Amino acid sequence: MAKFTYLCGAAAASLAWAAPALAQDAQRLPEVVAEGARAEPPYQAGEGVETGTSTIERKQIVICTPGSGDVNQLLKALPTVQFTRNEGLATREDIQDLRPADIAISGGRFYDNLFTLDGVDVSSRLDVTQDNPFNFNEVSGAGAQGVWIDSELVGSITLRDSNVSAEHGRFTGGSLEIESRAPAQVLRSSVNASYTSDALTSFKVSDRSRDALGTSFPDRPQFDKWRYGASIDLPVIDGLTTLFAYSRSQAEVTYFRGANYGNTPFGQSSVSENFLAKAQAELGSGTTATAQVTYSPYRSEASSANGVDNLITSHGGGVTGRLGLSHSGKVDWSLDATFAHSDTSREAPEFNYSIPSSTATGNVCAASNCTFGGFGDLEQRQNNYGLKGRAATQLGFGKLSAGLDYQRIDARRRRAQDGGAFQMGVTGANIVCAQDEGLACVTGQYALTRQQVYSAYDARVEMDSLAAWVEATAELGDVTARAGLRYDHESFLKNHNLAPRLSVAWQTPLDGWSLTLGANRYYGRSLLAYAMRAQYPVNLTLERVATVTGGNRVYSDNWTIRSTSASARYSGDGNLKTPYSDELTASISGTLLGGRLSVRGIYREGRNEFTRAPGTTETIVLPNGASDTYTQYILANDGFSSYRGASLEYVRAFGKHSIAVNLNWSKTRSSNDDYLVDVEDTLDGTPVLFQGQILSIDTVEAMNQREDFASPLLGNVTWTAQWLSDRVQTNVNFRYRHGFSRIEDTGVNQTVGGVRYDVFDYVAYPDALDVNLNARIDVIKSALGTVTADVRVANLLDNTPAPNSTLTTQPYQFGRTVWLGVNWRF
Repeated sequence: MAKFTYLCGAAAASLAWAAPALAQDAQRLPEVVAEGARAEPPYQAGEGVETGTSTIERKQIVICTPGSGDVNQLLKALPTVQFTRNEGLATREDIQDLRPADIAISGGRFYDNLFTLDGVDVSSRLDVTQDNPFNFNEVSGAGAQGVWIDSELVGSITLRDSNVSAEHGRFTGGSLEIESRAPAQVLRSSVNASYTSDALTSFKVSDRSRDALGTSFPDRPQFDKWRYGASIDLPVIDGLTTLFAYSRSQAEVTYFRGANYGNTPFGQSSVSENFLAKAQAELGSGTTATAQVTYSPYRSEASSANGVDNLITSHGGGVTGRLGLSHSGKVDWSLDATFAHSDTSREAPEFNYSIPSSTATGNVCAASNCTFGGFGDLEQRQNNYGLKGRAATQLGFGKLSAGLDYQRIDARRRRAQDGGAFQMGVTGANIVCAQDEGLACVTGQYALTRQQVYSAYDARVEMDSLAAWVEATAELGDVTARAGLRYDHESFLKNHNLAPRLSVAWQTPLDGWSLTLGANRYYGRSLLAYAMRAQYPVNLTLERVATVTGGNRVYSDNWTIRSTSASARYSGDGNLKTPYSDELTASISGTLLGGRLSVRGIYREGRNEFTRAPGTTETIVLPNGASDTYTQYILANDGFSSYRGASLEYVRAFGKHSIAVNLNWSKTRSSNDDYLVDVEDTLDGTPVLFQGQILSIDTVEAMNQREDFASPLLGNVTWTAQWLSDRVQTNVNFRYRHGFSRIEDTGVNQTVGGVRYDVFDYVAYPDALDVNLNARIDVIKSALGTVTADVRVANLLDNTPAPNSTLTTQPYQFGRTVWLGVNWRF
């Protein structure tokens, strides 16, 4: 690893020192001449004070997006974006999940980013760490990116990973802007469809999983996935254009009931839809009006394998809307009114029942008790009402820009009616139910005598978020300086935050080469997860006994309180500091061999990050006068993180070809994985045994990278080409992750001096190479339009994505996967 890192560093240094000579030689390179449309670069890298900004345009989105339509995957072509190491696992739940991939930018956590869709903030402020749809009191549909659209509707993607303008805030990671495509000036229409399945997928199993399984392997996953959609660009009158589009992604996966339920197969599905309506009007004198609505509902089914009648439907996505005016002239200005609504509710059977299988009603499984039902509906929604404006004008020294951004956030979490779980069944022919209780009591069969009550509640948090910014860009000879100041205030945390931003670029004597330095602070945003949990009611455990009458055991609604069923509660106190990240950057970039070379370094320190404070034991008095205890957790600012990153990028377009090559080395450390984790859970001074030495867990963790979203060395190559008079387009993407080691608990215990210690040691993660191939072939061109065949192959080399995996219940991983599609456009 050290040798490889040294060689990479030496190569980067050699390129930087050799750049002047190579750049001069590049002027003598023959020009590549191509007929027809020229290839565009895989992405447009920012220059000068905009170093740290990268944009992927529509043409590259069309050919480079994988078969899933997830445009976040395109960010693998950029050096500072990290994805989870578990991405290649082919569990049934992962196959069914159609939401966009989580990403980490420049050392931030996956929920530290700002996501915007057509300028509308769609970042979630609620809890996005829950992924268990069977949790009685939490939803699993929420993601860091609250609303998303299919790649067929995307016009451009802009990533900001460093040197971010004062115009952008409410993040400590990075900013991802997704813009839907603009309506065309002429009549156009398109229809697309694509498909994949387990028959088009090669499944892999790691050696460690294979050794654990021996000769007994579970069934391979069975699934079908479709994507299809249509759009029409419809000019109405001169200067008024409209776009109407629809897309749908669907996954159907086969699951199996548990052994006690007969191992019978059953299907579950997920559906992601997009409805887009957009209108643009040229009002004259450089003024444009835009109106649009995007409706993107998502639903995903889940049903426990060890039960029946328990279908849960989790929701996601939502609605965004924007009304905007923009003007280009002596003063450029824009004004937008926005709305974003995300719905991450769930629908589930109201009650859960554990019924003795010896009864006629409960005889649906081989266990002593059979499970019916779920844990009730939960409504969770977040509304964001926004108004923002900006203005910019040229002055004698350069450009002056300023703006305001106001948001009203309304978050709600509600259980509309009591739900619960019934247990502890007693059976007998002499059981009599005093009233109709559904499955909780059946006369002549059984009565369930214990009840967990999940009480109805309506939790709501409202807050205002105000930002103001000003920025000046000055041209001072060969030096361009951009200095800005951003003010943020949110009524929940009640802090007044000032974030300075500075980026300075020097045009060196070598033509086309610049040196950029930056110093910036980024403030995050309020987290409402704890404030919502603080409003959860105390759930109770009830019991009842029979009344014996004439030899019959009569069960009525005479429940009495046994205890509370809440082992933990949360405090939503908002009187905390706002998390922030301080950043220093340096980069050198310029022309080389007809392309653009950039060497960048990013240094970040994150402070006041959200964590869970150590729990305290509290006592509660129950309605019956008895007392019980629970653990109280509060949100704290004890978290911290650090990031060191260096990247080398080269982008070039020549004739019918374009290529991007980059390499990124980084070291990321953080005190906690997420805001529901106590720093002291990992940094509590516990002694452990590491390579024969007794060290504190704090010392050991200080040597480590972050566990996920933090691969130390990544390499990316993407090559796009057009062939046969532009009838064929291809894209090949190589993503290399260099092997690394982490210090982890080996699962072994060793006694030293009479004391038993957990043994920690280095766990090696091997190199990984992911190669993806996309091809589009125009098979028919006529006056009625163009028909294009589409083939997208992921993991072309059929590698095992996670060779360290030890999974046995669902051990399979995605090998080579093929999407087949067709597109008609007019």
